Amino acid sequence: MPTGRTTMTLQRSPYRRPLWGMLLLGFFFVLGFGLQPGMAAAEAGSVAVPLQVAAGTNLIHLAQEYCKHPEDWRHIARINRLSPPYIIYADSEIDVPMELLQLEHLSLQVVTVSGRATVQKTDGTHAVLQQGASVAPGETVVTGRESFVQLLFPNGVYTRVEPDSTLSVSYLFSLEDGKIKAEALLTRGEVIHSTLGKKLRFNDSMRTCTPVVITGIRGTEYRLKAEGGGATRVETLQGAVTVRSGSRVLRLRADEGIRARQGGRLDAPQALPPPPVAAVASLYRTLPVKIQLPKRADVKTAHVRLSTDAEGQNTVYEHIAAAGAPLLVQNVPDGRYFAFFSVTDGRGFESREWAAQAMTVRTTPPAPMVSVPRNGSVQWGRTATLTWLESEQAVGYRVQVARDAAFRDMVDEKVQSASTYVSPDLAPGLYHGRVLAEAKDGFQSDYSPVVSWEQKEAPVMEGMESSTEAPPVLQWSAMGPGWLYELQAAKDRDFRKMLVAAKALGEPAYTFPDRLDPGRYYIRMRAIDSQGQATPWTPSQTLTVKNPPRTLEGCLIGALVLVVILL
Repeated sequence: MPTGRTTMTLQRSPYRRPLWGMLLLGFFFVLGFGLQPGMAAAEAGSVAVPLQVAAGTNLIHLAQEYCKHPEDWRHIARINRLSPPYIIYADSEIDVPMELLQLEHLSLQVVTVSGRATVQKTDGTHAVLQQGASVAPGETVVTGRESFVQLLFPNGVYTRVEPDSTLSVSYLFSLEDGKIKAEALLTRGEVIHSTLGKKLRFNDSMRTCTPVVITGIRGTEYRLKAEGGGATRVETLQGAVTVRSGSRVLRLRADEGIRARQGGRLDAPQALPPPPVAAVASLYRTLPVKIQLPKRADVKTAHVRLSTDAEGQNTVYEHIAAAGAPLLVQNVPDGRYFAFFSVTDGRGFESREWAAQAMTVRTTPPAPMVSVPRNGSVQWGRTATLTWLESEQAVGYRVQVARDAAFRDMVDEKVQSASTYVSPDLAPGLYHGRVLAEAKDGFQSDYSPVVSWEQKEAPVMEGMESSTEAPPVLQWSAMGPGWLYELQAAKDRDFRKMLVAAKALGEPAYTFPDRLDPGRYYIRMRAIDSQGQATPWTPSQTLTVKNPPRTLEGCLIGALVLVVILL
């Protein structure tokens, strides 16, 4: 029967036990610090490593999992300025002196080296950096004016060290649970970090410092540039980057840049310039390749980078050009590449790179080098000859001869294996020739530079018979005003037994100084123009010298002499 009294059943609060546990933990923390009143906040010269706090953990659990001694939680609490009840929040970071951690030192891998780069060892010595080498903590990578290096950290972070840069590995190790901690120091130049769009694992960390900022990467891509005067420029290309300078911390989003100065001064974030719209040909047969980007008023310099992979992690070539000048690709071996383009504006901020453009460089066999004829020369006779340097990579050549430099009015086209070409009969006039090389797989080089020449008829001598009565007279067709002539006469076809070597003849004729004995003689001639360019020697022609025929008067005189002798 109801009496008007309400009976209440008190239930134990679900938060009561955790609260008492927290107070008890705080008591032991106070007790622990009371036992060591002289402990400093951090030992001089110690390196603080950030640890990411997992949900549900506390300082004691953290020390038990990562530190050499469980009681190291006292030191961690002091250097992080934690006070009772020493609450640490999930996903936050606390600093732990590296000497307290159980760790295994690691090294990073050198993926590519372009140009001459060195590594400074911990003992101060230097060595040339080679592809496939390792860089250990405490060592420093140094690039030259025209060299760069691609590095791969064990946590999957790709780092490109640009020319004229100095990057030191401050620490690199794995924790007891396999998580990787890395920190580098950039004192000069520029580096680009990328995780290829993948986030680092929980409690993995990758920090890069300069004298004025500390940057952290999780799953992003960004540039870090240590400039003159102690300034640092940070440019986020993908994701977001945490930038700390002095007591200021900010988060830099994609396509934003910031400049930090000494004294913890951070400029306001600024938008990066938009990337350039670039297009390349699918195949380039000669080097250097010249790529012209569209003109933009905000651009100060343009940049091209070649990588052997579409992700851009195996860089093999870079070039920077002033605005309006072509970007050059040179001194790269034949192969398939991916080109990346960016621009820098007048503020000094660089855009992210335009999407990778696939291109192939194939320069072997090269375009033939024509040695004969010289451009602008004269070829004599009815046929023309083209000669070029032979290529070991070529199995054949394609030769074209035309009346116009655009090769629309073709005279002859021929495919052959020899490196000398002789044309069909050509009428006098101006002609143009070019030749390309073809490889065994069917690849064709570019055509050689066009050579032009004038085809002229060779001079022809007349009157190639004479008698012993008078010195022979030779005549030939005049080449034109201002031409000189040379003539040689010999008793043999090889012109070793020379009788006459006349030079600088101003007229197209020559009279021998004396009568010649009966017999056969060999004659050749060439012409020389006003610039001193000589035609080839004409083929040797035969001059026949005969005794004169006997006349009636000669016969009577001969008979009279015979009678006198007989008498």
